[in-house]
Amino acid sequence: MGEWNELVVTAMLFENEPDEERLKIEASLLGDGSLLIHQESEGDLTRWCFEESPHTVDTLVSAPAVRGLGEYLHVDTPEQVLEVLVMGFTGYDAGVRIRELLKRLELPYEVREQAIVR
Repeated sequence: MGEWNELVVTAMLFENEPDEERLKIEASLLGDGSLLIHQESEGDLTRWCFEESPHTVDTLVSAPAVRGLGEYLHVDTPEQVLEVLVMGFTGYDAGVRIRELLKRLELPYEVREQAIVR
């Protein structure tokens, strides 16, 4: 899917409480109509799981796949897709649930996870 474009609109899907392991999941529309789901975790549990902290996972959904997702969600624009994601895909597992939906709909996406250095 190549290089990512500039962010146009960003919405928070999940951010935990300040006294917990930091986990933040955002969804952003990019200039070409694609969608970026950015997940970043930081803290002792992240360090234990990935041997580093912070750790990031980015999911990029192409513009055609965003249109397919819009058809499934019965909305007309990428902005409306983002709004539906904010309403229905919140919580610590938002990124996983969105990828599961994309798989079920057979819509392509790309995952870029920060490489673990050991």
